[in-house]
Amino acid sequence: DAWSTRVFVRDSLKLMLPDRAAEIDEQVDPGEYGVESYYLRMICCFIFVLGLWPDLCGSGDLFRLLYNVPTRAMPWMSYKKAPGEKEGSVSFHVNGMPLHWKIINVIVVFIPKVYIWFLTADIGTAFLMETSTIEGMIINAVALNFILGMDETIASALMSPMAKHMLQNVEDYTWDSGAAVETDREAFQRHTQDTAWGLHSPKLYAQLVPPRLMVMLVISIFFICKYYSEKCTPSADGGLVSNPIRVPK
Repeated sequence: DAWSTRVFVRDSLKLMLPDRAAEIDEQVDPGEYGVESYYLRMICCFIFVLGLWPDLCGSGDLFRLLYNVPTRAMPWMSYKKAPGEKEGSVSFHVNGMPLHWKIINVIVVFIPKVYIWFLTADIGTAFLMETSTIEGMIINAVALNFILGMDETIASALMSPMAKHMLQNVEDYTWDSGAAVETDREAFQRHTQDTAWGLHSPKLYAQLVPPRLMVMLVISIFFICKYYSEKCTPSADGGLVSNPIRVPK
């Protein structure tokens, strides 16, 4: 950007005219490096976390699946043939899994998936926080969301047709949550109670502010505060300044 160019010109003049280094520092001022829009920076960080949210939900669904499937060996593929038909069909469905395979999936799949998600959110937020220009932040936010879809692109390119067919036709796994099935009359009565909400009803505001939105905001604030705590130090006036940078030896 313009600030980097100004610093490059100043340092080049000091290298060519070392005897006038003090005069160059006094006369050639590259200006102050700073972000052009703090609000846009926060919005870009939130949009980035918004793109990461499905991956975090997928990790939670994976853990719930491993916890709820029966802990015993059960077939995941079955052959069904209706009466009167010459040929049957093969169906794929999620079924029981032995304990040792559950442990292997937690260690090999679940833990690395959560760790990679944390690293992606941390490094991506730091990348956006260190972008100063408005157009640079917008371009980097779009580029980071493109990178988030690279795993699906790689899987689509490298998976065999048989594996793709099995994943596309596998049946959803459903488990008994223990909750009673709501009848139509009970659903109508609950809806009637909802229409009686007023401006002083806490349940109204609980519906207007989705819990997922609050979780995303908390995650965004966490990584932004983490960046400031690692990259900045408190100043004498109570603010935050960048950590000193030293030339490598």
